[in-house]
Amino acid sequence: MDASPPPEMPLGKLVKSLPERLAERVLEDVMTGRLKPGDRLKEELLAQTHAVSRATVREALIALARQGYVVRIPRSGARIAEFSGQDLDDLFELRAALLSTAAGRYTRRAGPAQRADLESLVVDLEGLAAKPDTSPQDFATQSVRIQTFLTERCGNNHLPDMYKRLAGMGMWQLIRGQASSFLTQAGRAESAADWRRLADRVLANDAEGAERAARLLLEHSAVRVRQHFDEAVRVEQQP
Repeated sequence: MDASPPPEMPLGKLVKSLPERLAERVLEDVMTGRLKPGDRLKEELLAQTHAVSRATVREALIALARQGYVVRIPRSGARIAEFSGQDLDDLFELRAALLSTAAGRYTRRAGPAQRADLESLVVDLEGLAAKPDTSPQDFATQSVRIQTFLTERCGNNHLPDMYKRLAGMGMWQLIRGQASSFLTQAGRAESAADWRRLADRVLANDAEGAERAARLLLEHSAVRVRQHFDEAVRVEQQP
């Protein structure tokens, strides 16, 4: 008996709401540096700038606050969240724990075809790392693609959203401070080597080794990010 086709996505679900689109626009301004950590977000100004209602602005700010990009202070309004070096360390520690769990679970669940899929993604990353003119953004996109692949296929239904939220909380302030883990070719090469170590452990069906490799991968990334972040802070503090 043929299986019933999956229900189509309702049309109303395919179009993002105004608050969602406004939240994306504000986040884009943060990532490009037009909005800085600590900047106040005035509802009236946002409403006028984007030709939307203040209710739409409030919904967008609430959504951004849930994601950690905005801090809402009673009687003071909303501001772009500020993160310290310790915040970055804490976020990476949690991400490392989650990615380690995902890598171990994936290794235990994956068959030959699934392991080959991971191998293909890592080979593509290694190809990017080998090219001197690869942009940090292109390399980061592939790295995120592999992380998403592992977390979404590890068999824990709660882990992907948790990991995505933690990764997102750390992303914009890294861009703001130019504290990318992949700014240099050496950094990209180190990351590719870390992913190779993890992929080899998965191919060998070594779940514990995959867990250790995933944790080491993010520990190395955290060191590179923290170095760039601290340098950006020093530059900002110079008179």
